Amino acid sequence: MTAAAAPVAVLGLGHMGRAVSGRLLAAGHVVRGHDVSAGARKAALEAGVDVCNGLPAAVDNAAVVISYLPDAGVVGDIADAVLSAARPGTIWLEMSSSHPDTTRAIAERAGQKGVRFLDAPVAGGVAGAENGTLTIMAAGPAEHLAAVMPVLEVMGQKIIHVSGRAGDGDLAKVINNLLAAANLALAAEGLALGLAEGLDVEVLLDVLNASSATSFATRTQIPRFALTGRFDARFTTSQYSKDADVALDVARRRGLELPLAGRAGTLWRDLTAAHGSEDYTHIVEWVAETAGTAWPTPHRASTEADR
Repeated sequence: MTAAAAPVAVLGLGHMGRAVSGRLLAAGHVVRGHDVSAGARKAALEAGVDVCNGLPAAVDNAAVVISYLPDAGVVGDIADAVLSAARPGTIWLEMSSSHPDTTRAIAERAGQKGVRFLDAPVAGGVAGAENGTLTIMAAGPAEHLAAVMPVLEVMGQKIIHVSGRAGDGDLAKVINNLLAAANLALAAEGLALGLAEGLDVEVLLDVLNASSATSFATRTQIPRFALTGRFDARFTTSQYSKDADVALDVARRRGLELPLAGRAGTLWRDLTAAHGSEDYTHIVEWVAETAGTAWPTPHRASTEADR
């Protein structure tokens, strides 16, 4: 059976897993799924996923297994069950933002079982998953990537083969998220300074976006989710902080000092302790409050970033 016609098992039916399942169903795939959350199972079932009673039932006879899980600990916890249930030749796409060391250990075990393994974390968020416009950072043997490309193309617009070494996709992803977290934090501080000194935040953003300080934070995250008062990026502060911590942990294990990124990581950990379940884009409010000012009340329904 080819990957193009493959029954697909999706493990983790939260926002990302459910969005990807919808794309696969629309493309004609049979999709089986599993999640420990009753709410996630119910929502996936209503969306047309064949929700199975247990992980082994979802994985059994699947040609492709996709995992979208919260962190490396959960990925490690399910590895035995996946590798026991998967048949030789099954392709496991591990699409969580995991720890490279965890991923490499699982990839080695998968190879011993005859399971073809790729780590393939993504950028683009829930909207990218819903629209099939994700950037996918795949790592592992090129022949595994070629075999599963029809499935990946349903989910992603840009598929990058990072390297032939498992774990390098996760490494690229957490480095990206570390830099994104640091950049957003710094942008929030710059805007807080402007607000404290009486600048109009929209005018300041126009200046930044026409100048050398422009970034994804100033062009998209802040206008779309914070200026509108929506704060609905559908990604929590703790999730945003987690990947930064993984990247910093890799650096520590290599004896590499990253002082600026480290300070950003500390800020995000502190925010997680106080606001872990809230949308991460609230950072602009929290930083403004720390600076003794207030984030402006939204007075427009949409921004250029929404159009």
